[in-house]
Amino acid sequence: RRGRGVVSNRGNMSLDGLPRHTRTVGQSELVERLVHVAYTDLQRLCTNLPGQPELDRKRELARYLHNLRQRLTRLHVLVEWAPKNRAAQIAVKCGDMMGQLRQHDMAFADAADRLYGLRQQMDWAAGPLYDTPGALDVLCNGKYSNLPRAIADVAPKPVPLETDPELIRVRDERCRRFDVEIRGLLVDERERGTMPKAMRVFSVRNGECVVGVPGEYRATLTLGGPPPLPPPPEKEEGAGNDEEEGAGDD
Repeated sequence: RRGRGVVSNRGNMSLDGLPRHTRTVGQSELVERLVHVAYTDLQRLCTNLPGQPELDRKRELARYLHNLRQRLTRLHVLVEWAPKNRAAQIAVKCGDMMGQLRQHDMAFADAADRLYGLRQQMDWAAGPLYDTPGALDVLCNGKYSNLPRAIADVAPKPVPLETDPELIRVRDERCRRFDVEIRGLLVDERERGTMPKAMRVFSVRNGECVVGVPGEYRATLTLGGPPPLPPPPEKEEGAGNDEEEGAGDD
Protein backbone atom coordinates (compact mmCIF):
# COMPACT_ATOMS: atom_id res chain seq x y z
CA ARG A 1 0.00 0.00 0.00
CA ARG A 2 2.79 2.39 0.84
CA GLY A 3 4.51 1.64 -2.45
CA ARG A 4 1.32 2.23 -4.36
CA GLY A 5 0.76 5.51 -2.53
CA VAL A 6 4.20 6.76 -3.46
CA VAL A 7 3.67 5.92 -7.12
CA SER A 8 0.32 7.70 -7.17
CA ASN A 9 1.84 10.80 -5.59
CA ARG A 10 4.56 10.89 -8.20
CA GLY A 11 1.96 10.46 -10.92
CA ASN A 12 -0.08 13.36 -9.59
CA MET A 13 2.99 15.59 -9.46
CA SER A 14 3.82 14.77 -13.10
CA LEU A 15 0.22 15.32 -14.21
CA ASP A 16 0.06 18.67 -12.46
CA GLY A 17 3.09 19.81 -14.41
CA LEU A 18 1.56 19.11 -17.82
CA PRO A 19 1.04 22.06 -20.18
CA ARG A 20 -2.55 23.15 -20.54
CA HIS A 21 -4.06 21.85 -23.77
CA THR A 22 -7.71 21.45 -22.78
CA ARG A 23 -9.85 24.44 -23.60
CA THR A 24 -11.56 25.46 -20.38
CA VAL A 25 -13.68 28.45 -19.42
CA GLY A 26 -13.30 30.28 -16.12
CA GLN A 27 -16.21 30.98 -13.80
CA SER A 28 -15.76 34.73 -14.17
CA GLU A 29 -16.10 34.41 -17.93
CA LEU A 30 -19.28 32.35 -17.55
CA VAL A 31 -20.78 34.93 -15.22
CA GLU A 32 -19.79 37.74 -17.59
CA ARG A 33 -21.39 35.96 -20.53
CA LEU A 34 -24.61 35.34 -18.59
CA VAL A 35 -24.85 38.95 -17.48
CA HIS A 36 -24.19 40.19 -20.99
CA VAL A 37 -26.87 37.94 -22.52
CA ALA A 38 -29.39 38.89 -19.83
CA TYR A 39 -28.73 42.59 -20.31
CA THR A 40 -28.98 42.31 -24.10
CA ASP A 41 -32.30 40.42 -23.88
CA LEU A 42 -33.66 42.96 -21.41
CA GLN A 43 -32.73 45.83 -23.71
CA ARG A 44 -34.45 44.06 -26.58
CA LEU A 45 -37.59 43.67 -24.48
CA CYS A 46 -37.56 47.34 -23.52
CA THR A 47 -37.32 48.26 -27.19
CA ASN A 48 -39.95 45.85 -28.57
CA LEU A 49 -42.60 45.67 -25.83
CA PRO A 50 -43.90 49.27 -25.86
CA GLY A 51 -46.97 49.50 -28.07
CA GLN A 52 -47.87 45.80 -27.78
CA PRO A 53 -50.95 44.43 -25.97
CA GLU A 54 -50.63 43.90 -22.25
CA LEU A 55 -51.09 40.13 -22.53
CA ASP A 56 -48.20 39.87 -25.02
CA ARG A 57 -45.97 42.00 -22.82
CA LYS A 58 -46.66 39.80 -19.79
CA ARG A 59 -46.00 36.66 -21.84
CA GLU A 60 -42.68 37.98 -23.17
CA LEU A 61 -41.60 39.16 -19.72
CA ALA A 62 -42.49 35.79 -18.17
CA ARG A 63 -40.54 33.98 -20.89
CA TYR A 64 -37.52 36.23 -20.28
CA LEU A 65 -37.62 35.62 -16.52
CA HIS A 66 -38.03 31.88 -17.03
CA ASN A 67 -35.00 31.68 -19.35
CA LEU A 68 -32.92 33.83 -17.03
CA ARG A 69 -33.84 31.66 -14.06
CA GLN A 70 -32.83 28.50 -15.94
CA ARG A 71 -29.48 30.02 -16.89
CA LEU A 72 -28.79 31.14 -13.33
CA THR A 73 -29.72 27.69 -12.02
CA ARG A 74 -27.34 25.99 -14.46
CA LEU A 75 -24.56 28.39 -13.54
CA HIS A 76 -25.13 27.77 -9.83
CA VAL A 77 -25.04 24.01 -10.31
CA LEU A 78 -21.88 24.23 -12.41
CA VAL A 79 -20.12 26.49 -9.89
CA GLU A 80 -20.98 24.13 -7.06
CA TRP A 81 -20.15 20.95 -8.97
CA ALA A 82 -16.94 21.72 -10.90
CA PRO A 83 -14.44 22.36 -8.04
CA LYS A 84 -15.65 19.38 -6.01
CA ASN A 85 -16.14 16.85 -8.76
CA ARG A 86 -13.11 14.67 -9.33
CA ALA A 87 -14.39 13.57 -12.73
CA ALA A 88 -14.09 17.11 -14.08
CA GLN A 89 -10.48 17.39 -12.89
CA ILE A 90 -9.67 13.98 -14.37
CA ALA A 91 -11.26 15.01 -17.69
CA VAL A 92 -9.15 18.16 -17.83
CA LYS A 93 -5.97 16.22 -17.03
CA CYS A 94 -6.82 13.58 -19.64
CA GLY A 95 -7.33 16.32 -22.20
CA ASP A 96 -3.95 17.79 -21.30
CA MET A 97 -2.35 14.36 -21.61
CA MET A 98 -3.92 13.80 -25.03
CA GLY A 99 -2.73 17.18 -26.22
CA GLN A 100 0.80 16.51 -24.99
CA LEU A 101 0.80 13.10 -26.66
CA ARG A 102 -0.32 14.67 -29.93
CA GLN A 103 2.60 17.08 -29.74
CA HIS A 104 4.99 14.20 -29.06
CA ASP A 105 3.52 12.28 -31.99
CA MET A 106 4.08 15.23 -34.32
CA ALA A 107 7.63 15.70 -33.01
CA PHE A 108 8.49 12.01 -33.49
CA ALA A 109 7.02 11.98 -37.01
CA ASP A 110 9.00 15.10 -37.92
CA ALA A 111 12.19 13.59 -36.47
CA ALA A 112 11.65 10.36 -38.42
CA ASP A 113 11.12 12.29 -41.66
CA ARG A 114 14.26 14.33 -41.07
CA LEU A 115 16.32 11.23 -40.29
CA TYR A 116 15.08 9.51 -43.45
CA GLY A 117 15.97 12.57 -45.51
CA LEU A 118 19.40 12.74 -43.85
CA ARG A 119 20.00 9.06 -44.64
CA GLN A 120 19.20 9.66 -48.30
CA GLN A 121 21.56 12.63 -48.39
CA MET A 122 24.33 10.56 -46.78
CA ASP A 123 23.83 7.78 -49.34
CA TRP A 124 24.02 10.32 -52.14
CA ALA A 125 27.12 11.99 -50.63
CA ALA A 126 28.91 8.67 -50.09
CA GLY A 127 28.23 7.42 -53.61
CA PRO A 128 30.71 8.06 -56.46
CA LEU A 129 30.00 10.93 -58.80
CA TYR A 130 30.37 9.80 -62.39
CA ASP A 131 30.44 12.25 -65.29
CA THR A 132 28.19 10.17 -67.50
CA PRO A 133 27.66 12.84 -70.21
CA GLY A 134 31.41 13.49 -70.42
CA ALA A 135 32.17 9.77 -70.66
CA LEU A 136 29.64 9.30 -73.46
CA ASP A 137 31.08 12.32 -75.29
CA VAL A 138 34.61 10.88 -75.14
CA LEU A 139 33.49 7.37 -76.19
CA CYS A 140 31.34 8.56 -79.08
CA ASN A 141 33.29 11.56 -80.41
CA GLY A 142 36.79 10.77 -79.23
CA LYS A 143 37.14 14.15 -77.53
CA TYR A 144 35.69 16.18 -74.66
CA SER A 145 33.78 18.93 -76.43
CA ASN A 146 32.58 20.53 -73.18
CA LEU A 147 36.11 21.20 -71.95
CA PRO A 148 36.31 24.86 -73.11
CA ARG A 149 32.96 25.65 -71.53
CA ALA A 150 33.95 23.90 -68.29
CA ILE A 151 37.18 25.89 -68.15
CA ALA A 152 35.27 29.12 -68.80
CA ASP A 153 32.88 28.33 -65.93
CA VAL A 154 35.67 27.94 -63.34
CA ALA A 155 38.10 30.50 -64.75
CA PRO A 156 38.21 33.91 -63.06
CA LYS A 157 36.29 36.59 -64.85
CA PRO A 158 38.43 39.34 -66.42
CA VAL A 159 38.20 42.74 -64.80
CA PRO A 160 36.49 45.19 -67.20
CA LEU A 161 38.49 48.21 -68.28
CA GLU A 162 37.47 51.76 -67.59
CA THR A 163 36.92 52.32 -71.31
CA ASP A 164 34.61 49.30 -71.66
CA PRO A 165 31.34 50.49 -73.31
CA GLU A 166 29.22 48.11 -71.22
CA LEU A 167 30.83 49.35 -67.99
CA ILE A 168 30.27 52.95 -69.05
CA ARG A 169 26.62 52.24 -69.89
CA VAL A 170 25.99 50.54 -66.52
CA ARG A 171 27.70 53.37 -64.67
CA ASP A 172 25.67 56.03 -66.51
CA GLU A 173 22.43 54.16 -65.83
CA ARG A 174 23.28 53.87 -62.13
CA CYS A 175 24.14 57.59 -61.90
CA ARG A 176 20.85 58.43 -63.65
CA ARG A 177 18.89 56.39 -61.11
CA PHE A 178 20.79 58.03 -58.25
CA ASP A 179 19.99 61.49 -59.67
CA VAL A 180 16.28 60.69 -59.87
CA GLU A 181 16.20 59.31 -56.31
CA ILE A 182 18.17 62.27 -54.92
CA ARG A 183 15.80 64.75 -56.58
CA GLY A 184 12.82 62.87 -55.13
CA LEU A 185 14.31 62.98 -51.62
CA LEU A 186 15.03 66.71 -51.96
CA VAL A 187 11.44 67.37 -53.07
CA ASP A 188 10.09 65.36 -50.12
CA GLU A 189 12.29 67.25 -47.66
CA ARG A 190 11.18 70.59 -49.13
CA GLU A 191 7.47 69.64 -48.97
CA ARG A 192 7.76 68.49 -45.37
CA GLY A 193 9.53 71.70 -44.44
CA THR A 194 12.50 69.94 -42.86
CA MET A 195 15.05 71.54 -45.20
CA PRO A 196 16.48 74.83 -43.90
CA LYS A 197 15.23 77.85 -45.83
CA ALA A 198 18.74 79.23 -46.42
CA MET A 199 19.97 75.96 -47.96
CA ARG A 200 20.25 75.85 -51.75
CA VAL A 201 20.75 72.98 -54.18
CA PHE A 202 23.52 73.94 -56.58
CA SER A 203 23.62 70.82 -58.77
CA VAL A 204 22.56 67.15 -58.99
CA ARG A 205 24.88 65.26 -61.34
CA ASN A 206 26.66 61.90 -61.56
CA GLY A 207 24.88 60.55 -58.48
CA GLU A 208 26.02 63.47 -56.30
CA CYS A 209 24.16 66.47 -54.95
CA VAL A 210 25.92 69.74 -54.09
CA VAL A 211 24.04 71.72 -51.43
CA GLY A 212 24.93 74.51 -49.09
CA VAL A 213 24.42 78.16 -48.15
CA PRO A 214 25.77 80.79 -50.58
CA GLY A 215 28.82 82.46 -49.10
CA GLU A 216 28.93 80.03 -46.13
CA TYR A 217 29.66 76.44 -47.17
CA ARG A 218 29.08 73.73 -49.76
CA ALA A 219 28.61 70.00 -49.17
CA THR A 220 28.52 67.09 -51.61
CA LEU A 221 25.95 64.41 -50.77
CA THR A 222 25.25 61.02 -52.30
CA LEU A 223 23.38 57.79 -51.56
CA GLY A 224 24.74 54.75 -49.76
CA GLY A 225 26.21 56.28 -46.61
CA PRO A 226 29.48 58.15 -46.01
CA PRO A 227 32.59 57.30 -48.06
CA PRO A 228 35.27 55.08 -46.45
CA LEU A 229 37.83 56.82 -44.30
CA PRO A 230 41.30 57.26 -45.83
CA PRO A 231 44.10 55.09 -44.43
CA PRO A 232 46.22 56.64 -41.66
CA PRO A 233 49.44 58.30 -42.87
CA GLU A 234 52.57 56.21 -42.56
CA LYS A 235 55.37 57.58 -40.46
CA GLU A 236 58.70 58.14 -42.20
CA GLU A 237 61.57 56.31 -40.63
CA GLY A 238 64.04 59.04 -41.53
CA ALA A 239 62.08 61.72 -39.72
CA GLY A 240 61.78 59.53 -36.64
CA ASN A 241 65.50 58.80 -36.63
CA ASP A 242 66.33 62.50 -36.99
CA GLU A 243 64.11 63.37 -34.04
CA GLU A 244 65.66 60.65 -31.92
CA GLU A 245 69.15 61.81 -32.84
CA GLY A 246 68.22 65.39 -32.06
CA ALA A 247 66.80 64.35 -28.71
CA GLY A 248 70.03 62.54 -27.93
CA ASP A 249 72.10 65.63 -28.81
CA ASP A 250 70.02 67.75 -26.47
